[in-house]
Amino acid sequence: MSKPNVRALLLVLSAAAFLLTLAGSALKNTVQVYFVPMADTFGGSRGALAWATTLFAVTVAVASPLVGAIADRIGGAATLAFGTALSGAALVGCALAGRLWLFVAVYAVVAALASTMLSYVPLGVLVDELFRDGRKGLMYALLTNGAAVGFVVLVPLWSWLGTWASWENVLLVVGLLFLFVLAPVALLVARASGKVTSAASSEAATEEAGSEEPAVRLSFAERFRLTARNADLRRLALAMFACGATMAFIDVHFIPLMHDHGLGHTVSSTAVALLGVFEIAGGLLAGWLCDRGRIKAVLVSAYAVRGVAMLLVALTPTGTVAIAFGIVFGISYLATVIATTMWAARVLPVEVRGFGMGLVWTVHALGTALTSEVGALMADSTHSYTPVTLGCAALAAAACVLVLAGRVPPAETPAVPEAPVEEKELAPAAG
Repeated sequence: MSKPNVRALLLVLSAAAFLLTLAGSALKNTVQVYFVPMADTFGGSRGALAWATTLFAVTVAVASPLVGAIADRIGGAATLAFGTALSGAALVGCALAGRLWLFVAVYAVVAALASTMLSYVPLGVLVDELFRDGRKGLMYALLTNGAAVGFVVLVPLWSWLGTWASWENVLLVVGLLFLFVLAPVALLVARASGKVTSAASSEAATEEAGSEEPAVRLSFAERFRLTARNADLRRLALAMFACGATMAFIDVHFIPLMHDHGLGHTVSSTAVALLGVFEIAGGLLAGWLCDRGRIKAVLVSAYAVRGVAMLLVALTPTGTVAIAFGIVFGISYLATVIATTMWAARVLPVEVRGFGMGLVWTVHALGTALTSEVGALMADSTHSYTPVTLGCAALAAAACVLVLAGRVPPAETPAVPEAPVEEKELAPAAG
């Protein structure tokens, strides 16, 4: 495949992956928008419905390293294809559930697994496979911004649809679109991505004729030992706990908080849309800076800004405060993810990059689960989210301290002659 053809195909693949991540954000932002009417449908308890989002996060925590290992094995694009089809099944299942326990089961298991397969981990593997010219940070930012555009485009759409259609009907139609429109597109993306990666592998094999070796096969235990003993990865993972805790506030509690203070869909949708706009801008800036070696500065700044945003919303929410919160939080939203992924790329062996990032997202999901459930229980018992918002601000400050203690290694230097197979250690991936 000629280089111009490869470049054109990369543009098409990037656009398609962006579309899939945008659509995949519906798994979360439909529940975010319809949380109150869903709770009313199932009896009115937010705490009971929050079990769906809490267990969703638990499933993501368990599934993330497994999905990362799958992406390491079959590729990022094929993992996205599986996730797209599973997303359609999850949305249809949630729409037809009828009972709270069944809704919780479908959302917490099927939708969570689908979301993990359309998330940052396989996208990171995909970028690592397709872009090998030093633009990984910016390209990762572009692709992951599909979820940000989902905030801008889909949240207002769900709010508008909710004025004249039930949430069950909305989820049913969206699920059918996933199954019959997006899933075939995802399969085409997987096939085309395979052609690009095969061409790159063939080119590399030609340049290194006579040096080919069998692919490294690692057990789950070996993958876990290789990643968990990495001190840099442990710090990044602990910091991502704070990221997960604060993101859960957006995914689950922000719109109910606005509702509690008499701020209608217009204010909350505008705040979330602005969050998405500034998420896009902040993510692109973060990717650009990471490609220029400013990974640590980006990550520290992102957590600091996140803490400021949580302090803002700890005040008595007004329309102005909600708008300011959306802007400030949006700047940091993707920056933490992009900088963490680029940092991990410097310290993780390439053979386990997906698995290692999956472990980071496991810790992230634990933070999400904690805030999801504690926030809902707090709202039911005290009618206030203030302790949760202050706790999230404290976690963001702790994340800053953790990141400051780390050191980003330089980008990988040209490879030295390899040792014999029995003595060779896995080499870190290039930044």
